[in-house]
Amino acid sequence: MTSNVLTAPATRRAPARQTLRRHLPALVAWGVGALIFLITTAYHYRVLGTEPRPAKLIFEDWLIWDSGHYLDIAERGYDTFERHAFFPAYPLLLHGSDYLPGGQRVAGPIVTMLVALAALILIQRLAEHEFDGPVARRTVFYVVAFPTAFFLYAPYNEGLFILFAVGALYAARRGNWWVAGLMGGLAGTVRLFGLLLLLPLAYEYLRVHRRPRWSALALLLVPAGLLAYSWYCWTTTGDALAFAHAQDHWHRAYQWPGVPQWHALRLIGEQPLLSARSLLYAQQLALFGLGLITLVLALVGPFRFRADQRYLIVYAAALFLPLLITEVGPDDPLGSLPRFLLEIVPIFFVLGRIGARELLDRTLLLTLMSLNVINILTFLRRDTFVS
Repeated sequence: MTSNVLTAPATRRAPARQTLRRHLPALVAWGVGALIFLITTAYHYRVLGTEPRPAKLIFEDWLIWDSGHYLDIAERGYDTFERHAFFPAYPLLLHGSDYLPGGQRVAGPIVTMLVALAALILIQRLAEHEFDGPVARRTVFYVVAFPTAFFLYAPYNEGLFILFAVGALYAARRGNWWVAGLMGGLAGTVRLFGLLLLLPLAYEYLRVHRRPRWSALALLLVPAGLLAYSWYCWTTTGDALAFAHAQDHWHRAYQWPGVPQWHALRLIGEQPLLSARSLLYAQQLALFGLGLITLVLALVGPFRFRADQRYLIVYAAALFLPLLITEVGPDDPLGSLPRFLLEIVPIFFVLGRIGARELLDRTLLLTLMSLNVINILTFLRRDTFVS
């Protein structure tokens, strides 16, 4: 009798401890990233001559550029046509946080950081499923060290998209097709390119089943999110493609593959060698090159993915192609490219495998994290648009 009373609570606590232990790499990586994010923000306030702020307003200077638009949509809805370029899932998340202590301007960023934690846990789970524990541990640290990883903690929609996209891939890999379709549909309410998840999911489905079955209907959920937003745009503006037409206001255009990269390279030659603009273009091209190299390594060489992992390559290629052809105005042709590289999770799987070599691991982590801190300060000082 006594033995049963004493062991029951321990039995109930065991699964919680096991879950915590299993996800410890993601938790630690997230915590380190959050600490760097907050310390660098405090450094910006205290050391660089910016007026000190109370702790409850520490996120105030992050509510600029795209964050400001998301916040305005959360507060007032789509009150201008050009804001239809910002998909509704993240503003809805911010709107929901308004009922929490601190409201949208405090609770919203905190909820965003928790979403990033959930995304990192899913990344770790997928990496463990495809590779092994050490690769998974290194992968989540490379994600939070990436030069634009601060967008996982800032009030942006990157973490939410990664959560849904990786959730869809992980569910598909485990054969949970309806969950995969639902997560893919939710990704389509965060960004237009959530629709591209249909490609890796369909590829993996046909690899497993050879021919469509009833469960293939789950894949129809992937475009459902985009269709729902398109219907909303039609009922409110009379233009079902308002989200696409609104992009004209933000100077986004499509070129032949490689043309935006060539334009960025040419702009470097027109700037002073160490000017903020030339350094921005150089970093964008370097990160583009890093992404391209890792995707090539996923196809050939000692780090190539197995045949049954090619859905990851399809996913990476689907998201990488828009970066090859999208140009954001004549002065910043590769604008947003480094931020969108965060969403191409297979890049980090390759880095996680390369990092088995200790010297490369330390070199990559120090280099990437140094650029991350520099970009945080650059973003906060608003000297150059780094997103």
